Amino acid sequence: MKNVFLIGDSIRFGAPNSPGYGVYVSEMLKERATVYAPDENCRFAQYTLRQIYNWVTAFDPASIDVVHWNNGLWDVLRLHGDEPLSPLPVYLSFLSRIYKKLRLLFPKARIVFATSTAVVEEWANPNFMRYNKEIEEYNAAAKALLSTLGAEINDLYPVSAALGAEMRSDWVHYNEEGSRILAEAVVKAIGIED
Repeated sequence: MKNVFLIGDSIRFGAPNSPGYGVYVSEMLKERATVYAPDENCRFAQYTLRQIYNWVTAFDPASIDVVHWNNGLWDVLRLHGDEPLSPLPVYLSFLSRIYKKLRLLFPKARIVFATSTAVVEEWANPNFMRYNKEIEEYNAAAKALLSTLGAEINDLYPVSAALGAEMRSDWVHYNEEGSRILAEAVVKAIGIED
């Protein structure tokens, strides 16, 4: 059996009316891997950097074969017309620092970074806003940086953008069917064979 560690926001963890992809990744890998994950939403990149040492106390980090990680949807969030919560240079700085911590904590693991998923802008509250154009910009910058550092990339954005309204639970999250489709893409990126 292999060991996998999933880090991610509510797309992984779940939200009201959305199971998140994490539960289905565990289900799909149950014969091949033990899947560990924080029992909380990992939120924005700075929060992940702050909490990562707390999340690894339940298992031996040296035993982890694959870390699948995402941050971004919280970082691009605009509250009450303000700028994104994490300006792009700040976001990239935190991603670099997180990647270095992951390399240190998980010495034998493959590190896979997942891009942020698309949103349905017309369903959003203007005081709690994300824009796909910014998500795409942040994703492109994250892919360029993390590829250079040595991370593998799981590009979930086009997978999510292809999902219709019937697979969503709200403007950001996915229902069971949508979460299962994202989980299939995550399992493929994790790449643990039978």
